[in-house]
Amino acid sequence: MKVRASVFASCVLLCEVLAVALFLRGFFPAPVKSSLSSRSSASELPPEPVTGRPLNASAPPPPLFKRVVLMLVDALREDFLFGPNGRMNMPYTRHLVETGSTLSYIAKARAPTVTMPRIKVMT
Repeated sequence: MKVRASVFASCVLLCEVLAVALFLRGFFPAPVKSSLSSRSSASELPPEPVTGRPLNASAPPPPLFKRVVLMLVDALREDFLFGPNGRMNMPYTRHLVETGSTLSYIAKARAPTVTMPRIKVMT
């Protein structure tokens, strides 16, 4: 059975459009719905806690640290740093964690992951 060239080209074009749409859907995941629905109003929100000092929204609070270094290592297993060979693999980072001069956070990722958009957001 012979297929005309125009029919074949149309099928290939349709497959390409579907593939691009599927890729974009996976690369840019759907936004997470907020707990506050569009029907809620500001009057339904709970009141702000009383801290005993006057509220001054124009002055930012003083910084807790002089500087912040965010170290993100993609696909780094936690046992590489915190395991028995952590002193040999990453000695300086392991020393900082053990002395308590840093805070560490271990994120448990599950497939499928979308790394690039999240790195862009943190940057």
